[in-house]
Order: sequence, then C-alpha cells, then structure tokens
Amino acid sequence: MRQIIVVPFLTLALAGLVKGQETTGPEADEAKAEVLKVEDEFSKAIMAGNWGVLPQVFADGMSWIARGDLLGKAQVVADYRSGNLHFRQLTHDSVEVHIFENTAVVTGHSTSILDYKGKLYNAPRLFTSVYVKMEGRWQLVAHHVTELPKQ
Repeated sequence: MRQIIVVPFLTLALAGLVKGQETTGPEADEAKAEVLKVEDEFSKAIMAGNWGVLPQVFADGMSWIARGDLLGKAQVVADYRSGNLHFRQLTHDSVEVHIFENTAVVTGHSTSILDYKGKLYNAPRLFTSVYVKMEGRWQLVAHHVTELPKQ
C-alpha cells in the first residue's frame, strides 16, 4: 500500500521541477542525445558489472520502484554490487525522451532476464526514468518499472 501512495506524491513532486511545456529545438535534441547516452552507459555498466558508474548516474535521494519494492540509491547500488540484482539479458525498445528544461522523462518497453534476490523475472515491462540535469550532468532521480503479462 505504501508504494501506491508514494507514486502520486512522487509524480506531483517531479511535476514541480517541470516549469512548462516540453522543450523543443536544437537544445532539446542535444539534451535528448545526452540523456540517451547516460541511459546506454548505465545499461552497459549493469550488464558488465561496472558498479562504479552507478553513483554517478543515480542522484542522491533517487527513488527506484520495481517488483513491489521502493528503494533508494544506496540500496540499489548495494543490490547490484552484492549480486541481489543481476541482469542476464536486457534490451530496450520504443524508447522516447521528452525534455522539460532541466528535466528529462524517458519511457519505453524492455525485455530482460533478471535475477532479483534469487527469483527469476523475465516478463516484458514498461519503464519510466526521470533525469534532472544537476551539477552539469544528467542524474537519475526516479525510476519505475511495471511488469506486463507474458504473451
């Protein structure tokens, strides 16, 4: 129940970061490319076990909602490092990035084979990642995953 209550409040809090309509034009295109590069580096790092990348990608105070858990930065990093969270396969498609000044909302579909605390997950899923440009770099402030029924 706690996760259900947190999502609307998180959405409202993040909406406060967005000052207006979606940003368009060359600056937005450059920002989208930067965010996609961070997403790609993050995906490659977790597949290769390069955990040193995570603290740079994750913002302090980050919220990570997946598999019924609400985790923070320290717990997600610890789960990756300990092997509690291990991707065997990960692919994304239908990825879209929307820029709102210094905030980026990334949505998409992914398929993965994931071992989380000894349980195997391999359902397709939808994801939303929210990045904010702080201290000159894009940092992940929120990530949410919704598993889809297997087809």
